[in-house]
Amino acid sequence: MFAALLFSAAIAAEPRPKIVFSCWLPPTVPLHERLTTLYAEAFDALGYDFQMHYRPNQRSLMEARAGVTDGECARTDTYDQDNASAPLVRVDAQIASTSLEAWSSDPDLKVVSLNRLVEHDYRIGYVRGHVAVSALMERYPTLRLTPITGTEHGLKMLSAGRLDLFIGTSISTRQEMAALQLPTTLYSAGHLMVLRGHPYLNEKHEALAKRLAEELKKRLPEGGWRFE
Repeated sequence: MFAALLFSAAIAAEPRPKIVFSCWLPPTVPLHERLTTLYAEAFDALGYDFQMHYRPNQRSLMEARAGVTDGECARTDTYDQDNASAPLVRVDAQIASTSLEAWSSDPDLKVVSLNRLVEHDYRIGYVRGHVAVSALMERYPTLRLTPITGTEHGLKMLSAGRLDLFIGTSISTRQEMAALQLPTTLYSAGHLMVLRGHPYLNEKHEALAKRLAEELKKRLPEGGWRFE
């Protein structure tokens, strides 16, 4: 009996396995904390501890693909289709939807469509590693595109007049803009397309995908959070 109690205590003392996500949303953006709480609760129900690390957009994806982290906090719902060879598994739970939005320091500059952009010689910035933006922009090779390390840097360049347009996700751009004290007012120049975000697991955790989706759906409204 005593030996059985010792064995039980030893099992109870063993640390739980941990899942670590990389995430391109900086901790200064409220959505980062919101996602951390969501994933921590879902993984706790599955018997895992959870931690999320901020990484710049491209590095975040690279670490998840390489297995340095166990997954990625949010990528578009078509990422797995557009990158079939990537060792990432989409979790079938839409966590959020937002839009791809263009920003300018000129209140009169309006982007009706990407097709109209090619008629102008705009200097356009976007975050390096943003797969949805990169794929979209590849259709327009004549555009003057500048890949940038992060949203904050892009907004500062736009405010300083080094860019004519900055294109990014509405939710992250608006939240980072609210946290910055920019010398120039920036204006929305138009919404370009809807983006739907899903978490992705490195393929070594593929067996977790279905159960994780079920736990996330318990904690999310139908279709996930919606951000304009």
